[in-house]
Amino acid sequence: MTSILKKAADYADMVKIAHTLFALPFAMSALCLAYGSGANFGIYDIFWVVLAFAAARSAAMGFNRIADEKYDAQNPRTKNRPICAGKISRKDAAVFVGISCAIFVFAAAMLNFLCFLLSFPALAWLFFYSYTKRFTSAAHLVLGAAIAMSPLGAWIAVCGNLSWGIIFLAAAALFQICGFDLLYAIQDEQFDRENSLHSVPARFGKEKTKLFAAAAFAASTLSLFACAVCFGGAFLYTAALLAALIYITGLCVYAKGGVAKTELVFFRMNVLVSFEVLAFNIINIIF
Repeated sequence: MTSILKKAADYADMVKIAHTLFALPFAMSALCLAYGSGANFGIYDIFWVVLAFAAARSAAMGFNRIADEKYDAQNPRTKNRPICAGKISRKDAAVFVGISCAIFVFAAAMLNFLCFLLSFPALAWLFFYSYTKRFTSAAHLVLGAAIAMSPLGAWIAVCGNLSWGIIFLAAAALFQICGFDLLYAIQDEQFDRENSLHSVPARFGKEKTKLFAAAAFAASTLSLFACAVCFGGAFLYTAALLAALIYITGLCVYAKGGVAKTELVFFRMNVLVSFEVLAFNIINIIF
């Protein structure tokens, strides 16, 4: 039992289970907005949405760890990741990715035929992200777009279509993740430059990267306000305003503390924005 738990912990570490808290609340927010817009769905649908989300994210993270093994092994910050440390073999990781892909496609099929069809390009985009930093500094935007698929997918799962409101929510997720990822990438600025990796910090330096992050947060805030305009409800405007305050606080904390505050800003404030958006969406439905 101890061995099984340890292996499970290694896989959880490989896919960074805790980072699920960034994107899952946006998928749940999309379901709240769909419910408030009259969509008819139940616990069954929510189960398949969550399973599809978890499987897609596991496949993406597992694939990323395989694709980046060479770089992770050379980077002092990442050299102890499970594959690099020998806790999980490349073969086992590949099997894990394959199983996760199968679960994702199956869960999508259980929702509706459109979700099933879209599951394949969705996986292609998730895998594509792992290679983008090798040739473009837009990798941070590609990551944001990958996360943005979670609210879009949840909406399509229960509504079968798209609306401007949900596109704005997806844009808010895109720019939020992009902004925090830009700040996170500053700690690898020198490593990326030495290894010809095209991150924004490696190309433009940390000061300009912080400005790009601020611009991304501004875009996320505007997207949340646009979402509120589309769906209505004072609590959605409150969510957008609070998100702006958290973004500003995060930028101030990072400006004062630098790389030492990366974990606080990247993880806790990232999660805080995602959950407050979900919380106010739930409150908006109740009241």
